[in-house]
Amino acid sequence: MLKLALTPRWLAGLLLALVFATGFMLLSRWQLGSASSHEVSADPAKEAVAPLTSVAAPLEPVLASEADTMVRTTGHYERDSSVLVSSRVKDGEHGYWVVARFVPDEQPDRAQGTFSVAVARGFTADGDPARIPAEPEGELTVIGRLVANEGPVSSEDSGDPRILGSAATAELTNTWQAPLYAAPVTADAEVPAGDRLPLDGRDHLTDAARLSAPDEGLVPIRAQQYTSDSLNWLNVFYAAEWVVFAGFALFLWWRMLADSHRRRQHPEEFFDPVPTAGEEGRIYYEQSTGRYFYYDAEAGQYYYFDDAAASTDLMR
Repeated sequence: MLKLALTPRWLAGLLLALVFATGFMLLSRWQLGSASSHEVSADPAKEAVAPLTSVAAPLEPVLASEADTMVRTTGHYERDSSVLVSSRVKDGEHGYWVVARFVPDEQPDRAQGTFSVAVARGFTADGDPARIPAEPEGELTVIGRLVANEGPVSSEDSGDPRILGSAATAELTNTWQAPLYAAPVTADAEVPAGDRLPLDGRDHLTDAARLSAPDEGLVPIRAQQYTSDSLNWLNVFYAAEWVVFAGFALFLWWRMLADSHRRRQHPEEFFDPVPTAGEEGRIYYEQSTGRYFYYDAEAGQYYYFDDAAASTDLMR
């Protein structure tokens, strides 16, 4: 069979099968890449606290490459601006975020008017709007994580304007009647202006970070970078399918080669000659080449089973 496989016809067939198999394997690799493209890893560079204006800008969306970055900004809280955002969970406890409007001192040159930041100051289990902790007074530096924006969601307590269903900046803009940056910040530290910031030599937040009013039942949110190690199993299944197709392309070539070889060695298993007068219907074996041939009465000559005419001298 090796001798048959090395003929130009079968070598060309093998080359074609390899081309198909290679294409199928590339498609399988692409599907595997798509399956793992949903994985999100933490970026150490986002843990270094940076000025808010260097990460986000007014009137521009916060991209995935910018979300979850630790930022700082100095300014003041707008009095009586705090609202509750429902459907929050902290360490297994259901509750609310306390979100307040923070007005930075530094405004971008191209900003049209004064832009504020929605700051989630902390978590509380108390859903009574009358007991929302008051905003700290005076100049503060807020350090926290710039989290991805949320879509507007109606709250179960929609009858109270101080309880919202999400921390969507679009909804908060309408609530406060003030333009906002396109994503909220979850506060990890509120430091009086001029005081030493709780940062280490790499500008990472230290354990000394505190909120201004921890005694009012406000628990720091301590938001972490979003990570995900999930796989898209549908893409994994497609990748396995392409591997099967690649193997089938090679198997098909091998099976056709094996059938052709067996047809040459045992033509009686593949042909059912009809006995007639003379030589018609008989199968002959050529010992010098190991090939079988037969006589075609209509053509008046002998043929090998691969349709190449046999020399009539073989019968002499």
